[in-house]
Amino acid sequence: MNELQKSLISVGAIIIVLILIYLSIHYYLKSLKKMKKHKMLTLNLVIKYKLFLEYLAYQEHKNQSFYLFLVKINNLSLVENTYGDHVTRNYLTHIAKELSVYLPFGGKLAQTNQRDTFIVYYPSMDEDKELLGKQFKLLAQKTYHENGIHITKTASVATIDSFDLKALSSTLISSIKHLGAVKSHDDMVKEDYETYADLINKLKQVELELKTYQVETLKIKKTNEVFNELLINGSKLDVFLNKLPVSDMSWVNMMLVEVILNKLYHENIYANINIPVLLSTLEQETFIEYLQTIVKANQFLLENVILSIRLSNVTYEDELIKNILTLSNLGVKMSMRVDEIHQGLYLALQRYHIKRLEIDDKVMEHDMIAELLYFAKVNHIEVLYKTEKTIQDSANLNVSHITKDRLQFKADKQKRGRR
Repeated sequence: MNELQKSLISVGAIIIVLILIYLSIHYYLKSLKKMKKHKMLTLNLVIKYKLFLEYLAYQEHKNQSFYLFLVKINNLSLVENTYGDHVTRNYLTHIAKELSVYLPFGGKLAQTNQRDTFIVYYPSMDEDKELLGKQFKLLAQKTYHENGIHITKTASVATIDSFDLKALSSTLISSIKHLGAVKSHDDMVKEDYETYADLINKLKQVELELKTYQVETLKIKKTNEVFNELLINGSKLDVFLNKLPVSDMSWVNMMLVEVILNKLYHENIYANINIPVLLSTLEQETFIEYLQTIVKANQFLLENVILSIRLSNVTYEDELIKNILTLSNLGVKMSMRVDEIHQGLYLALQRYHIKRLEIDDKVMEHDMIAELLYFAKVNHIEVLYKTEKTIQDSANLNVSHITKDRLQFKADKQKRGRR
């Protein structure tokens, strides 16, 4: 056998080996593709987040159209701090099951790296994504029951129709800032996650003190109401809120209102309750829904609620008036704190259908207090006098209600439900 023949045989052997390698690789890739397809088709509805991202990338590679949703449980730390990790895990499992029931074939759900947030893959079927988002929100707000514990939380929902998790996270922040309104991604609206996360961390470190006073109705000498003053790092609520960016005031306000309700619930308070809100919070489109959810969650009734309004800048006054009228029809009383007596105050009292004024010792000493009290009397507006003084003769104060004893709560000890 000459050298040429040897070379031809060697080349032929190499070619055969290369062909075999090619066929093996082709077979392996084909098998891998089949395995991948089988894996993706046989996944459960609820999967781990890492696997969810793999599934999402697979569907995008196949050019599938879909909706993505983020569903966040608002203020989950209240559940964690009150009931501990075990109950919180069971509650979140309950939410995951509720959400997964609504998924069609091919839909997937996972808990993100943020414990309070779920991500949903919904195969696009020409459905209205905002209506879908509202349905997911309703499911996330269903009440969880466990051994006498009842947990109901509000939720925020964001949606997008592309694999852009950064944009979706930005949209979720927009939903949170609008008290859980379902938000679809808009390229013109951008929220900075780091700024939001920084505020969340600061809120976790604030020192909260709830001062709760019994309120006596002077005419009938009855105490069936509590007045609540929440101090944040020693400052009154509106003073603290006014230091925040305008876009953050409303959702932080409602988060703190939920803290008040949760505290009163676990202290077994049965009475009409006074809770503080800014006008800019009250004008939010979803305010009534949010308020109803957290009031119900803490087993109070709307007719037990007195909104203690703090004046602030208003952008959508028509929405504000609409919400006030709706709440009034639901039995909620509108009260307003008076810091200064001026002509604009009288206009606000009439415009916002105020049924009660809140005055303190400073306002009681104002030069125009007699005029204000006369105005209240003529217009059948109640007057609550918040005082630190011991009043011996309250009959001649020309007020209808007065704060009495402060309720003392046990520190760092929360009950697991009403007895």
